[in-house]
Amino acid sequence: MVSIDRLELQFAELTGAMSRLDALRLHIIRQLDIAQVASADGARSMIEWLAGRFDLEVSTARTLLGMARAGHEDLEAGLQSGEVTVDRAAAIARLKAAGASERTVAESWGRDLAGVAQVTASHRRISSREESDTHQDRYLHMQPSLDESCWKLWGQLAGVDGRIVDKAIHTALDALPNDAGTTSAQDRADGLVSVASEWLSGEIGGHDLHAEIFIDGTLGLGSHGEAGASILAGPRVGPATLAEILCAGTVAVNFTDTGRVVSTTPGTRAVPSGVRRRIMFRDGHRCVIAGCQSRTRLQIHHVIPFSEGGSHDLENLVTVCWFHHHVVIHQQGMRLDPHSPPQARRFLRADPTRAGPSTA
Repeated sequence: MVSIDRLELQFAELTGAMSRLDALRLHIIRQLDIAQVASADGARSMIEWLAGRFDLEVSTARTLLGMARAGHEDLEAGLQSGEVTVDRAAAIARLKAAGASERTVAESWGRDLAGVAQVTASHRRISSREESDTHQDRYLHMQPSLDESCWKLWGQLAGVDGRIVDKAIHTALDALPNDAGTTSAQDRADGLVSVASEWLSGEIGGHDLHAEIFIDGTLGLGSHGEAGASILAGPRVGPATLAEILCAGTVAVNFTDTGRVVSTTPGTRAVPSGVRRRIMFRDGHRCVIAGCQSRTRLQIHHVIPFSEGGSHDLENLVTVCWFHHHVVIHQQGMRLDPHSPPQARRFLRADPTRAGPSTA
């Protein structure tokens, strides 16, 4: 069996050989660039030509061309000796291009590549024109699936705006209970929805959640709400989302059967605003889940689901925070223990025989 030390030595030797080959690649790229081979072959740029001709990532082609054109003799000498990797050489070249002093460049050799990039960023100048261009290039795309049952989001913000959004999301996460079972990406998604929910709840923007729901009787009843329910001018929803809307907002339900409207019942499932205020006052304006101290993003929830005979009676309504209502109850499908203390409510273990999340 080959020893660990021997394997490390072999890897170091191969890395040095790759650096020497990279030095030769830079020399050849420089000669090809001088010969304007890209335009001769109909490519729009040398980067495009390198990437297409030799099956390289665009970022790799850009790095190699930048190094070849910069012509830093000290860095290329390091590559030729095998003592410097092309990644290190490229990082130092970018630091030099940012206008760093010789002392800063010398000190950067003692940093890892992430540290060199950080120093480079601190030296790079950002003109007013660049700031304006970055602002003009901002965008946010939100792409729903065909039935709007899920959404994809992506975009770009200017530096300060991006930091504001990031700070808002992490501030929201600080107010939510930690859940070791979620990924950081899932946590950020919860934080973004929490910020938007807080704005709509009236704590920031003064808006109430209002929805007009259309339920196809044939599809809805036969599927326990998994089909046939949609929001006016909005997405099709499933039982979990439907239940949360019915809990949290002012709702008008339009029940249809065989294409005709059977009943329109504005607000019959929504808890009246006066009752909501009374419940929150009774619960001390805080979440009643045991161990939760949240006093923000509070919502009202039915202990016994409305669909199972639950009512708007004070004894059946509790104050819960957005996390426990939106994530734990309506997304994870947990149910409140009706026998737990009123000011220290606990959750029942999920019942695998239930069709889906709570329908309170």
